[in-house]
Amino acid sequence: MLTQDILKAQLGTLQSSMSEVTVKPFMQHAERWFADEVGTDLWTYLKALPPTDAAQAELLRLTQSCLAWQCYSLAFPHQKFRVGDLGMMKASPQNAIAVTKWEYADSRDANLSMLDLSLEYFWRELEIQRPAAWTASSAYQERQRHLIRSAAEFGSLLPIAGRNYRFFQKLLPHLADVENDIIRVTLTTQVYKDLMQKWLAPEPAFSFEEEMLLTHCRKALAYLGTYEAWPYLPLSLNETGISERRDKSGMLEEVAADGNLRQSMRQQLYNDGQKRLAQVRSFLDETATSTLFSSYYQQNLVAGAVIPDDDFTNKPHVIL
Repeated sequence: MLTQDILKAQLGTLQSSMSEVTVKPFMQHAERWFADEVGTDLWTYLKALPPTDAAQAELLRLTQSCLAWQCYSLAFPHQKFRVGDLGMMKASPQNAIAVTKWEYADSRDANLSMLDLSLEYFWRELEIQRPAAWTASSAYQERQRHLIRSAAEFGSLLPIAGRNYRFFQKLLPHLADVENDIIRVTLTTQVYKDLMQKWLAPEPAFSFEEEMLLTHCRKALAYLGTYEAWPYLPLSLNETGISERRDKSGMLEEVAADGNLRQSMRQQLYNDGQKRLAQVRSFLDETATSTLFSSYYQQNLVAGAVIPDDDFTNKPHVIL
């Protein structure tokens, strides 16, 4: 699907003299990566889109943009050197000088930012177009099973996090744990199940009360999911052990925040998450009836219902 002409058209700054042979392996890896991201059914559909289809032109353009920037990001570090019988060398054409460290690091980060942006625009356009090849696929079901599905949605709920696709992918396991362990338990399993059945439908139809409940749940999920992920975010774990990442680009040095600031921020995330979780309970207390959110009503609001005591085990605060 990705060709040299598409690559040049999407990147704009790519030299016209770069041959397809040079970047072909990276094109293939980019295509394989994107197929894994969107699922086999949608990937097959996207590959078959004709360039003349005006209705799908934007979706096709964004697909090509994702592929091109992923290909370029993969190839970028390898373009600095040439390897031959004499070993590894750095090419220095006449009247050209090598870029500085900060220029290279800045360009690498800019490439990844363009990839993040292309992916977010792609998913947004896909939600608008909603082709049957997507809504009927197993990849659609997998994506929809999360109450927060994208970096754009996450950033709108927790603005300080921005809209970083790579960051959001690392948060997904923690968001899934909070959704199952806290949100589901708060709603009751039956209320959560009923909401998710509609959420997974290709054309979901929610009542006003269900829309409001989902809004409250998603806000709580964003804060509590980040709270759960917080201790692991600055750490890298591999065969050499555990290390803390520090980015030194030559232009701007970023160091990890001190322990007090990190703990204060994590505590604030917890407090804000609990505040929004309380709003979920308050909304259910106000609206639940024997016919609306009936499982929650029977468990928590019917006279004589046993409400379990709050469990503050392993919580970072003291009740006086």
